[in-house]
Amino acid sequence: ELKAPDLSVEAAIDDYIQQQLTARQIHAAPPCNDSSLIRRTTLDLAGRIPTAVEARQYVESTEKDKRASLIDRLMASPDFALHFRSQLDTMLMGGKKGNNGEFRDYLLRSVRQGRSWDQMFRDMLIGSEDDADIKPALTFVKSRVKELDEITNETSVIFFGVNVSCAKCHDHPLVGDWKQDHYFGMASFFQRTYQTKKNGLAEKFSGEVKFKTTKGEDKVAKFMFLTGATIDEPVVEVSADVRKQRDEEVKKQMQDDKAGPPSRPEFSPRTKLVELALKPENEPMFARNIVNRVWAMFIGRGLVHP
Repeated sequence: ELKAPDLSVEAAIDDYIQQQLTARQIHAAPPCNDSSLIRRTTLDLAGRIPTAVEARQYVESTEKDKRASLIDRLMASPDFALHFRSQLDTMLMGGKKGNNGEFRDYLLRSVRQGRSWDQMFRDMLIGSEDDADIKPALTFVKSRVKELDEITNETSVIFFGVNVSCAKCHDHPLVGDWKQDHYFGMASFFQRTYQTKKNGLAEKFSGEVKFKTTKGEDKVAKFMFLTGATIDEPVVEVSADVRKQRDEEVKKQMQDDKAGPPSRPEFSPRTKLVELALKPENEPMFARNIVNRVWAMFIGRGLVHP
């Protein structure tokens, strides 16, 4: 617990750290000197070492809040946006091939505009193909859409800090929270997603994920988020002719680059995943993960690591 609940954010973080150091009888290293501080800060925020002029001005400055001023200056500089864009690109794509040039441009625009992380998450999962500025964000899904296991686990790891791959074949052996229902529940949100011949994203009107439990029971996965929250698909009765027509449309979309825009089902599993993930009762998992990742970028090790 905080000794003083009304502390500023930075003071509260220092307080939490000091409590742990005290409990473990660890003496913190003394603050670094100004020369080291400007070097480390510039590397972290701008991705480069400071120029000789920058370093000299900072060391010689007698300004009371010069450290805060340094951080503000660096975060307002073009170097910050370029550097943070590259860090996000590495985190999100990890060297995957795809429309990476446009995706990196999207990330750069988002950093420069101060686009919120939850909005970027929406862009990457369910962004509009009709919006030229947002369309490149869908590279995240497009680069993984052909492998259901890949998009399921990497979405869980990158956005929510949870590796559920072990729960595909059995309930997780080390973490009681992750069961087969969670893995296949997450997979169900992506199972209907496919890529058209024109390299667009679309969703089928139907489709379910079936799996066999460790007890040999055949199950149909629910649309289940990692917290266990589920959503039911509205029941819509359609004729055999309509189902056949829809299947033929999907086949044409995947094979014919002259096909018109794909039809949009009223029920979109990926949209429902975003809605579930950002509900107030589920959102802390999403928020904690990005805080942990940003902490790791600057400190070198996450609050939870790995």
